Amino acid sequence: MMQFMTRTSKLSFVAFVPLALLVPPALASWEGTEWDMSPSEVLAAVDGAREHSPASSEAFVYDGRSFAPLVKAEHEIAGIAGEAALLFDANEALRFVVFSPAQIDACATLGEALTERHGAVETTGFGSTEIFNWEDTENTISFTSSADLGICNLSYAAP
Repeated sequence: MMQFMTRTSKLSFVAFVPLALLVPPALASWEGTEWDMSPSEVLAAVDGAREHSPASSEAFVYDGRSFAPLVKAEHEIAGIAGEAALLFDANEALRFVVFSPAQIDACATLGEALTERHGAVETTGFGSTEIFNWEDTENTISFTSSADLGICNLSYAAP
């Protein structure tokens, strides 16, 4: 089982969290969740979801605001197994979802599936790190990948 906030996944948060903080509440369109749902509402909406008591090292603080993965769920995207962490603010309102594949070597396949589903986009990033951003009516989707650094995270936030 992957630890949610490993050193490498913290790096991808640097690219994603500013997007999550700038968005209004909306339909999350991820397993029936909605932005601003409480942990108990998310647990009721997502099959197989479980409460998570994060260690202090799993908390993410940005611009004075703290976000914590209070709910986790085993999940599969495009045939790739992994874990979804649903992050909540200090008021326990759902702010974003982060999916990390169980096997880092599945990252390229996940990126290809996302590009096929959402279309090709120009990547941003630095060094060997690539960041893909898509936006639709329900979500801003950010995929961060770096084989060299061991980063592979897919994030959802309201557009």
